[in-house]
Amino acid sequence: MRLESYYYNCSPEYITSIEACLLDEITGSIQLLPKRQKQSEINADLFWLLTSKGWYYDTVPTGWSRNPPDEFSVTRSLQEIRGWNTRGLCQTSTTLHTKWHADFAKAFGSKLVQVEAQFGKVEAMFKDFCGFRIAYAEKRLALGIIIVLSDPMSYFAHRKSAVGGMASFNVAKDSLNVIGLDCPIWLVGVKE
Repeated sequence: MRLESYYYNCSPEYITSIEACLLDEITGSIQLLPKRQKQSEINADLFWLLTSKGWYYDTVPTGWSRNPPDEFSVTRSLQEIRGWNTRGLCQTSTTLHTKWHADFAKAFGSKLVQVEAQFGKVEAMFKDFCGFRIAYAEKRLALGIIIVLSDPMSYFAHRKSAVGGMASFNVAKDSLNVIGLDCPIWLVGVKE
């Protein structure tokens, strides 16, 4: 897959100041994504790709294979991944007593980065933005990354009726510019 980026209150230089390999880690994972028929399959692929690079996760995706696809060369088993997972880093807030979590998280020293893979409705994307804002307000989050499809209608041309109202790159970009968050967000669009 290819990708496009939009840097909201951040820049590539800011991202590499968190960790030199962070840009490459995320872009490299996305470039490895194969074309899939369903959103749940993309979520499963991201699970294997990111956890193989040491990202912690909130939940195991539903409706997927318990084994990583052969093309990813992932050597860790699901049992191993579960054994070292630190789900607490995915927590959106440590003060609001919510059960709200980002999909993935990783600490680079004292700098926390959270990732949301949003292949659902636009409304869910706004929840992701709010989660980043809360974690940033608590001075826990250095960067929020949201991954969406660039053009869901094109990507899922075989099932257009099932993807109406899905979050997309341009809607996310335009929304960020209107709602006026103060936290750094790297928006990543996935395209064929």
